[in-house]
Amino acid sequence: MTADDNKTLVRAAIAAVRDCAETMEVQATSLLQSLSRLPMDEGLRTTALNLSEALKDASGRVLFELALLQAEVSEGKVPIATVVERLTGMDALMMRALGTMADVVDELEKAAERDETNEGAFVLVIEAVGVLMQALEKAKAATQSLAP
Repeated sequence: MTADDNKTLVRAAIAAVRDCAETMEVQATSLLQSLSRLPMDEGLRTTALNLSEALKDASGRVLFELALLQAEVSEGKVPIATVVERLTGMDALMMRALGTMADVVDELEKAAERDETNEGAFVLVIEAVGVLMQALEKAKAATQSLAP
């Protein structure tokens, strides 16, 4: 693989991780706005809002780290192995944040089965999680494409 090929792969991986983080931020913001207005169990609302804040926080941290990494990459200061390590860490951070949503999804599903007024919140959260999982898979695949 040539140096130009490596640069192209690095740019693509950074772009995929950025896209994932931006998607996470958009989804988290949407959840924060929508869950506040939907009829749902108050305990679940609090949990879902807190986890949505955690998603937003994770996306902000990743976007900050990406800006630093991109600056270092553009200066030619970072070996590809370090790029892979840092992007993998960012992928993992987003995966952990997304993983915390699994429990609230289960609880919202149970709540929707008991009382259909909770169904809107369940659908909203499960759709957001689905979008985020797709974005995260793309980011992870792009990061893995850099590994030797």
